[in-house]
Amino acid sequence: MRLHEAKKDHYRKLAKEEGYRSRSAYKLMQIDQKYKIIKRGFYVLDFGAAPGGWLEVLSKRITNKGLAIGIDIKAIEYISENVITLECDINDSNFVKDIKHITEDEFDLILSDIAPNVTGMWEVDQSVQIDLTEKIIFTFDRLMKKNGNAVLKVFEGTKLSQLEKTLKNKFRQIRRFKPPASRGASSEMYLICIDFHKSD
Repeated sequence: MRLHEAKKDHYRKLAKEEGYRSRSAYKLMQIDQKYKIIKRGFYVLDFGAAPGGWLEVLSKRITNKGLAIGIDIKAIEYISENVITLECDINDSNFVKDIKHITEDEFDLILSDIAPNVTGMWEVDQSVQIDLTEKIIFTFDRLMKKNGNAVLKVFEGTKLSQLEKTLKNKFRQIRRFKPPASRGASSEMYLICIDFHKSD
């Protein structure tokens, strides 16, 4: 068995044993272990949230003092009282209004594990993924608290450096991180964005 296949099987088995909906829950745990981004009482927005693995982690760590809102085009089954899910498409210009209908509060942390339906044509897939991520970034001034943080999944490719430049104008610090739970052969990584400079 190849190393990345063994890793995939390990986290899938662990998720089943520990009661998480997806192996991706361990990616968020590992990100938080390194960067300490999730705190008790936080308001968190999670894009690309289905089937809910990240929301399960958030629910435990923010406690009943906080709120997590999960956004996806797919329905997400109920998780807990401090988690609200919203079935919508971020290509729809009204999705920010849908979030504001749930809460007018700004978010301490915005997460994105969003990915397009993969075509197998890498340049196309990477371009679409970055475009989706940019749509999320453009909402930060409306949704994120000053000094808030973000975690954004990205695919390596030609458009990534420009995206990082955009983020460096918005955050004090940008770090690349590939959690151990990510597949070794995968080109996905996460941009850890620290200390948001909110526009006036």
